[in-house]
Amino acid sequence: MFAGLIFLIGHTETLKAQFFGVSLDTAIGYSAAKKGVIGGSVGITHPIPLVPNLGFSTLTFEELEEQQSTDASTQISMATKNKLSTINVFYNVPFPVVSMSLGFGYGTFKSQTTLTYLKNNVHQGTSPDAIKEQSIPVAEGYIHVGLPFWNIIEFHIGYHYFSAAAVQRDKGRSLDISGISGIDFKKVNYSGGMSTIGIQLAF
Repeated sequence: MFAGLIFLIGHTETLKAQFFGVSLDTAIGYSAAKKGVIGGSVGITHPIPLVPNLGFSTLTFEELEEQQSTDASTQISMATKNKLSTINVFYNVPFPVVSMSLGFGYGTFKSQTTLTYLKNNVHQGTSPDAIKEQSIPVAEGYIHVGLPFWNIIEFHIGYHYFSAAAVQRDKGRSLDISGISGIDFKKVNYSGGMSTIGIQLAF
């Protein structure tokens, strides 16, 4: 019986290696985002030995930060839209029963901020001030662990870590807020981990 199980696993891996596959994953959370996220990853696998598989990851989320001056006369809000996009390569690591994929990627992180400046509830200067979009490099590393069924379908979970430099969200603003006591928008680092769930189909 044990020999038969070993044969079945080996036969399954052999069949699996003959297939092309498409994996679709959806993001269920991102550690650097305070609210919900939209995104995930797509991967294409092939049976050619030693040649890496190709994939794509994307993630969008929004942030809103509000501050007011020490005397409460000035309110400033900063609404930021962020998007991560990477192209990645990955390898399938053979394991009995479960499957595993390891990959890394590179791409861009884009951040667009709109600054609203109110003094005594009246818009000041160019408020709302749409600041020029910033684009910086981002690196990605990830792992997927799955459970295959019938050689043609696999359910898996994944974790993608994105690393990027900190962003000065109000860089290039037209409003001068440097002299307002109590207002300090610091740089933000949006590096973090994206958790995913997904499915792979072989054909």
